[in-house]
Amino acid sequence: MRRRGWMRGGLGGNAADRLQAIEEAVERLREQAEYGTVVVEGSRDIRALEWLGIGGNHFAIHQGRTLDAVMEDLAMAPPPVILLVDWDRTGGRLVDRLEENLRARVHVDLECRRRLARVTHCKCLEDLPAELTALRRG
Repeated sequence: MRRRGWMRGGLGGNAADRLQAIEEAVERLREQAEYGTVVVEGSRDIRALEWLGIGGNHFAIHQGRTLDAVMEDLAMAPPPVILLVDWDRTGGRLVDRLEENLRARVHVDLECRRRLARVTHCKCLEDLPAELTALRRG
């Protein structure tokens, strides 16, 4: 059975090609995040950002506060606001809601999330370090 995230973009091939595509997507994320705000779901995702060497401001949505309060904070965050919530159905709904409420107030980046979802087999940022480690070991 093919993994949806990797084959959706028409990408395939060997592990070396996948590794290169993921590393390019992570590098683009590093560039975008340098002065902006990266929004993830929780603390494990923040640890993954740190492992990947992603700079900028890191912001976890799940802090025990309402989504409206979180969105108010994000509206004041340094742009671009890069939404990197999980790339599953629930994450997609959350991204839609965040983007809809933030787009008029701050520059929102969805491309980094799309790019990672297209080239990885995992469905969340917290699993990306393990996938990269496995591919690097070959």
